[in-house]
Amino acid sequence: MKRLVAVLALFGALAIPVVSAAAHPAHSASSTRHCGSFKFGIDGQRPGPGLITAKNVSCWFARATALLGAAPGWHCGNSTSIIFTCKPKHGSGVVTFGGE
Repeated sequence: MKRLVAVLALFGALAIPVVSAAAHPAHSASSTRHCGSFKFGIDGQRPGPGLITAKNVSCWFARATALLGAAPGWHCGNSTSIIFTCKPKHGSGVVTFGGE
């Protein structure tokens, strides 16, 4: 029993550095990720939403926001011509995208 506990403790002590080394590096609070663009919108017509960027949110969420619209608790505004900016009511996330 003591040998099993010792092996599990050794395995746990080795697993923590391996997992933390394999994790993606943290983004700074001011980092903006470019999340690509869409060739088509949900109506199948061109041009669809494009120039998608994300700040303090995942690219998956930013692309979903650009394609489907604001999530509950978020609001989008047309800041400049065809560039939309979406922000939550509380928090620091920002999604920007070009659209129709």
